[in-house]
Amino acid sequence: MIVMPRTLDTARLHLRPPVAADAPAVFDYAGDARVTRFLDWATHLDLDDSRGFIDDVHWGWESGDDFCWVLIDRASDALVGTVGCQFDAHGAQFGYVLAHDAWGRGLATEATAAVFDAAREIDDVARFWATCDVDNRASARVLDKLGMREEGVLRRWSERPNHPGASGPRDVRVFAWVR
Repeated sequence: MIVMPRTLDTARLHLRPPVAADAPAVFDYAGDARVTRFLDWATHLDLDDSRGFIDDVHWGWESGDDFCWVLIDRASDALVGTVGCQFDAHGAQFGYVLAHDAWGRGLATEATAAVFDAAREIDDVARFWATCDVDNRASARVLDKLGMREEGVLRRWSERPNHPGASGPRDVRVFAWVR
């Protein structure tokens, strides 16, 4: 079982596991088609979808191999997104999502860097990686800023159910940092 810190703090963010009361704030971004366009999970249609997500996150923490934190903007005390880290035989995989109003401020890089740094404290993990849709240039910039190297394109790797015109799996760029 992997142990990750339950809370992390950066200059502008407080990261903590989500709680049931976060469902409306999660729905605010997870129900926004602009936000979910490149993601591999469906846009939330109602609060029950967001509640189900929070329940899943709870079980990920309990299992000790799938961790997700909500991002709380210290200046406004608003929940502005999530960052996650899953551990498996291949290493640690990262993912993140930000509310549309939080885009362009470097918060995805700041939050993911905090989780990335915590995960790198686990000596047994040699590979740290993430994917992003080939059209998602902003996400690719985040991964580049973290010091991950682009390894290539995984053809027809994963579904992007919210991408306009998507039918079937889409190509993704894969980035990694290897010990």
